[in-house]
Formats: sequence, structure tokens, C-alpha cells
Amino acid sequence: MTSPRSPHGLMSVMFAGLACVLFFIAAAGAPPVLLVYGFQPVAGFYPPQLWAEVAERLAERDLAEVAKVRLAPDHTLYALAAADETARPVYISDYAIAYEPTVRDLRFYATRLSDELAWIVEAEGTARVDLVAFSMGALVARCYVEAGDFAVALGEPDFADYGTTYRDDVGTLITISAPHHGARFAALGPWFGPLPRQLDPKSPFLALLNEGEHEETSTALHPDIRYVSLAGQSCLGFGCSVRPDVDACRRECVEEALNWSGHDLVVLMSSARLAGAENVACIGFDHVNMRTDPALVDEIARILDGDAAPEAIYATPELEAAGR
Repeated sequence: MTSPRSPHGLMSVMFAGLACVLFFIAAAGAPPVLLVYGFQPVAGFYPPQLWAEVAERLAERDLAEVAKVRLAPDHTLYALAAADETARPVYISDYAIAYEPTVRDLRFYATRLSDELAWIVEAEGTARVDLVAFSMGALVARCYVEAGDFAVALGEPDFADYGTTYRDDVGTLITISAPHHGARFAALGPWFGPLPRQLDPKSPFLALLNEGEHEETSTALHPDIRYVSLAGQSCLGFGCSVRPDVDACRRECVEEALNWSGHDLVVLMSSARLAGAENVACIGFDHVNMRTDPALVDEIARILDGDAAPEAIYATPELEAAGR
């Protein structure tokens, strides 16, 4: 056994002490954030660019400084270090297989997300990571944190056993324009694999993922995770700017959004609403600018800092006035 008084022993003690210091520094600061993209129909996309506004706001660094981390020969992850102690380490998921669109089993992608989280936890010396997931990516995230929902169906068609187990390593999950209750992608056809079947609002996949959500005490969500769901209502469909009754049109748009019956041109607000979560109606935002608009990016940062999520966010003062 090496003596603690020997040079090697002293070195071991010093490294152990340094590791402890780094761990407590990481634990004391804000947890790292992993950004999870949604459906990408074209191969060869660059994940960091999809999250430029959010990543730069949280890390307080330019996206040009992002670094690629290789987890496996076929799996990379992107890292943007925090600029200082007031910022957050930001990681950008790359759960898809290189050079192919995101058309595989969502639960398969969840296993790759699990690997990314394991690496971040180890690298940062932290117990938990916050997740911000866009559109279909929110279902990938939920397939990991709620992996136990599928235990009864493992081995059945479309329910391969990937051995995924949630490791209690997620603190907050913010979902943006997420089709929690499905979306109509049937037109994609069977050549897109199981994805259209999983996204069908009546799919067994979604039934298991959301089972128990309407009970008095929801059992659909993991009890130790803070869930926040941002849902968009695009007022473009009303064409308020070209209607003579502009004010009435805006009131109609806002009323529909506050009743959760609108949409962001891609996902219905009713599909994005998650029982048991903090649900936010984002009024005047379409599907794409839900993850790029400065007002929403700032709100995401505040929520991650622990602020309560507002009931509604308005894209313009005119829409906010219509909601009064």
C-alpha cells in the first residue's frame, strides 16, 4: 500500500482533494443544460445551429466556441462552456445517427440521450442536468425519464427492449412545442419506420407515455422532475393585419390561445398541454420561433433559474393588450 507520506501518496491525496473541490463547485452552481432538438427530415443538419439563440444566452458565449465531444464512433455531443459563474455549461444533443433524418424509434433515441446525460454527469461532477427539448425531442426526453412507462409492453411489436433505465439525473424538463399527445404524421408513410405510428394521437406508445395523466394525482410524469411546457399559438392564421377588425381579430387569437385550442402551425396547443406540468401559452409565436425568439429564450433562462413559469407570454404589446 502506498504511504500517504510518500510522493505518490501525497499526489493521490492532492488529486482526490482537487476532485472534491471541483465536484462541490459544480454542485454549488447552476446545473448544466442539455438541449434536445426535434424532428429533422433532412440528413446532415448541424445541431448547434438549431439552438444558437438558447445556447448563447445560457452559456453567455458565442456559438463559434462550441466543441465537439465524441462519445462513441457513431455518437457525438456538443459542448459550450459557461463564460463565468453566472452562466451555465450548455450541451447540445446529437442523438440521431449521422447522415440520416430522425425517423427511428423514439425510444432508441432515448438510449442515446441517456448516454449523453451519463457523460455530462461524469464530466461536470453533478447529480442532475436540466433538459430543454423542442418538438419531437421532448418525446425523446420523456422516453428516457419515464422509461418505466413501457415496462409492461417490452418485447411486443414496436416496443423493443433497449435496456433503458432512468438514473434520477434530470432536474427540470422544459418542453417547447411538444406533441405530447401526438401529431398527424401519417403522410410520411411506412418508409419512415415506426415514427408515424408513435406520433399518431391514438398510438399505444402515447397511451403508455401519458397513462394516468387525468387522474386526480397524475402518475404520467416523474414526481422528482419539474416539468414546464411552452405551447405556441401563431396568430398568422387569423391574418389580423389584413382584416378591418384588427382588434377583434387579436382578441379572438388570444382567447383561443388561453383556451388552449390554437396551434403554432405545426403542433396543436391541446397536444402540447401536459397535465401536471407548468403550462405556458405563448401567444403570437409559430413553431420555429418558439426556440429562437428573444422573449422566449429569456423566459427559458428565468425558468431554469427557478422562477415560476407565467401562464402566458405575448409576442407583441398589442396581443398582450387584447388579453386584458
